[in-house]
Amino acid sequence: MFKVLVPVAALALSACSGVSFETNLDPSNVINYLKLGSLEETTYEALGDRPYLHRGQVTGLSCRLNERDFIANETDARNDARSKAVALDANAIVFRQCVRASETPACLESVTCYADALFVKEEESGK
Repeated sequence: MFKVLVPVAALALSACSGVSFETNLDPSNVINYLKLGSLEETTYEALGDRPYLHRGQVTGLSCRLNERDFIANETDARNDARSKAVALDANAIVFRQCVRASETPACLESVTCYADALFVKEEESGK
């Protein structure tokens, strides 16, 4: 029995040796992926009296180059803006507006979102 199991196990293990695994996660960007999850989407009204620093204005773009590409959408444009806000060390973002355009020189159709990247200071306890 042992003489049969060893070759079968070796054959089964060697069958998986050519299998590769690919992912869209870039190992060098893992920290940025984690930061993106902690970015708070808010409004100026919701911030109220909370102190914040304006890190800069960011734009996010979703572009459909040709008919075979995915349709340009607001979700991708917002995610692009979020990425740029994280790169500015922001922990919050306020979206002002998203604009859809057709047949521009660069894109068959596009969505561009405009936002402010903010660093909202933590409220001190004891106030």
